[in-house]
Formats: sequence, C-alpha cells, structure tokens
Amino acid sequence: MLLKHNPILNNKTAMKLSYYLIPALTTLAATSTLAQTTYSGPGVADGSAAADGGAISSVVVNNDATSISFTINSTEPMASYIFLGIGLQVVGQAGSGYTGYANPWGPQVGISTGENALINTYGTGATPGIYNGSWVMGSGTSYTAGGTGFDYATISLPLSSVGLSPGESFYFDVVSGYTSGTQAAYGALDNTGYLPESDGNYQPWNGTSHYDSATSSGSIFGTPATLYTITGVPEPTTFALLEMGALALAGRAWRRQL
Repeated sequence: MLLKHNPILNNKTAMKLSYYLIPALTTLAATSTLAQTTYSGPGVADGSAAADGGAISSVVVNNDATSISFTINSTEPMASYIFLGIGLQVVGQAGSGYTGYANPWGPQVGISTGENALINTYGTGATPGIYNGSWVMGSGTSYTAGGTGFDYATISLPLSSVGLSPGESFYFDVVSGYTSGTQAAYGALDNTGYLPESDGNYQPWNGTSHYDSATSSGSIFGTPATLYTITGVPEPTTFALLEMGALALAGRAWRRQL
C-alpha cells in the first residue's frame, strides 16, 4: 500500500524497473530485427537498358522467419520491361546445381559452377525456381513495392520457393537479360564499371555468347561481397514467449534491488 500512495516511491520504482526492463527489451528487439545486407552495383547500363532495370546501383537482401526479400535499386526509373534474373548458389550445394546457361528473355546467363535457384522478374513481378536435376518453377508474385515507373523494385518470396531455410548461406548475382538495342546480359554486382553490350550482337562485354557469373572478367561472385546468410528469426509465438521471459527476468532483478 505504501508504494500505491507514495508518488516519490512510485517514481523511484518506475526508474528501477526501467533500468532493468529497457536493456532487456532492447536486446529482445535486436534479436527480432530482420537480417539485412546491402550490395553495391555500378549503376550503369548501355542504351535503353537503364530504363529496363539494368542500371542497378544496389541490391538489398533481408529475411524473416519464413520469407526472403530482394530490393533492386536503379539509377533510372524502370520502364515496363524489367527483365532481371537473380541467380543463387547455395553454399555447399554448388555441385548439384545447374551448370548451363538459360534465360527466358534472350541472352544466355547463369553460374557455371552450379546454380541452385533463380528468380526471374518481368514487368509486374517475379517467378522463383529451384533446380533439382531439372528446373521446377514456382508461382509468380507481384512486386511488394516499386516496379514500373519507380527506381526500385522489391520482391518478397517464401524461403521454400528458392529452396532455402534459416542458417543456410548463398552466393548470388543479379543479371539484366533483356535484349533491346545494344543491351545484353549484365552482372549487377560486377562493380568494375564496365557497360554491358556495345557492339549490337547481344553479347556481354566479356566477349562470349553468354554471361557466366562465376567466371566473367571482373566478377566478384563467390566472395563475401556476394554472400548472404539466412538469419533465424523467432516466429511470433516464440517471440511472445521470449518477451514474457525478458519481462520476468527484469522483474526479478528489480525486486532484488528493493
């Protein structure tokens, strides 16, 4: 009853409770924050490719407990043709991946050391695929933000749609595969500043008939600069239990100080 009727003691009690509670909740919030990593791109593209998603300035990847998101930022607003391919190579699974080259929009692109999953974009969204001896394509999804008329596009997909689960890591590249004028395959994370096609033959600047993310000159594929790890994030029910635990620990520590 003394605490109830004494404002001075109530203020002291609140201060003590905050002293223990705020750090506990701050730590809990940090564990529930989405994983997020930003990867730089050169932000240049040849011809009309800049307006079709080719002028990629950066790619932001994050995940929660069940989904993964890619935000592709461009230095130019994107026109209706946003033809980008995201190629994924799961660490430790390269040997079981696809080693050829393919692209539904034109130029041949891929990862010669093994591509385990891909995400093909188009004007209004994207379609994921998993390689397990042959390509198995999943359901298409609309952009969750951006797209045509914007200088970014955000794709959010279930982790399972690209064969991933928490704790796994993968290397990736984002490649423009739309043939328009002098545009051709273009490695977004190849930060050398080279333009893609310049001779009108729809070939990438490395002089071959395909774009190989693993071996193209200047490529940084397969290095920490292209590595992302799926961070485990508590499910809502688990998070609620952790929150209750944090409050209980803070309350116990506070009572010891009374």
